[in-house]
Amino acid sequence: MTRNELYNLVWSKPVSQILKQYPIKITTFKKLCEDNVIPLPKNGYWSKIRFNKEVDIIPLPKSDKENIDISLSEKLKGLSELNLLIREIKNDKSLPLKVPENFTKTDKIIVRTKKYFSESAKIKYPKTIEEPKEGVFYISVSKLLERRAYLFADTLIKLVRARGHDVAVVTNHKYHNYNGTKLIIFGEYFNIRIREPDNRVMEKHDTYDWMQAKYYPSGKLTLNYDRRIYGKTWGDTETKFVEDRLPDILAFFEIRAKRIKKERIEREIWHKEYERKKKIEEELKAKRNQELKDFKSVINHSSRWQKAMDLRNYIQTVESNAIKNNKLTQELKDWLEWINDKADWYDPLIEKEDELFENVDRDTLESKSRFW
Repeated sequence: MTRNELYNLVWSKPVSQILKQYPIKITTFKKLCEDNVIPLPKNGYWSKIRFNKEVDIIPLPKSDKENIDISLSEKLKGLSELNLLIREIKNDKSLPLKVPENFTKTDKIIVRTKKYFSESAKIKYPKTIEEPKEGVFYISVSKLLERRAYLFADTLIKLVRARGHDVAVVTNHKYHNYNGTKLIIFGEYFNIRIREPDNRVMEKHDTYDWMQAKYYPSGKLTLNYDRRIYGKTWGDTETKFVEDRLPDILAFFEIRAKRIKKERIEREIWHKEYERKKKIEEELKAKRNQELKDFKSVINHSSRWQKAMDLRNYIQTVESNAIKNNKLTQELKDWLEWINDKADWYDPLIEKEDELFENVDRDTLESKSRFW
């Protein structure tokens, strides 16, 4: 639209009505008017119009933006992801967004749910009736809200399936808290309940002189998404019934499901990367430890070789000195043979076997530990 057409629109109806017609936030709309130098009615203007009082209309000032094409429908960036999806769902004429007054082709989940609660109502306490093995839709309402709750649940099921998702009742799960009515959106499971909250009223006790709390059905219908942190409830308000919130409900779960799936994929990617880095670090650590072990072994062998050479030099010196001084006794010859064997046992290039030193560590010259 032109600048002049937007000006006429602004002065023809309240902004609240304009926003119902165009997908744009009020802050974005006002900024659009400000950028195009379009004055807005002052506070109280529409009240005066309603009571036929005299009003002042601010004329459209001249501007160099006269020929600019202003498109409100393209200002979707001013809308949240949720509101955009709600708008998309509302505009999809193939979706059953209106809860009918009568049952038509009732879903089998609701058929057996109605039958179960109808038969349960005929059974007097303490007798009970067993739930069908397929399970029933979780509904907890007073008699006055039963029909409305069934119609709402039936429409919700049809809407979810028309959108390509599903509804299921999980029973006999090995973890009891996994049982219940589930919306299956993009493969993600959401536990839901339809219930009627109670009103808490303090009343005088029938017998004693104090007040007691009593609870009465509120007459309001709610849909509860059960989750400790991110749970949500949609219910009747002064201006809307929960039936009017079907687009909001569906949009919420679709966005939530996509977010959960995205977060899970991100966690899986992070975990794979973590495991990859962990494996590299473990392999590097193992290689480092092995190389350090090998290096220490070389150092020890080098040290042992040097000590073995020193020992042989010492042996040779002892022998030479004994020969020189004519002291090469048989006892010394036996000792020289013994110490030469020990030098060969200690030398890392020879490592001669020695039965008596079989359990001695050549590097530390201490007994090896034995575990029995």
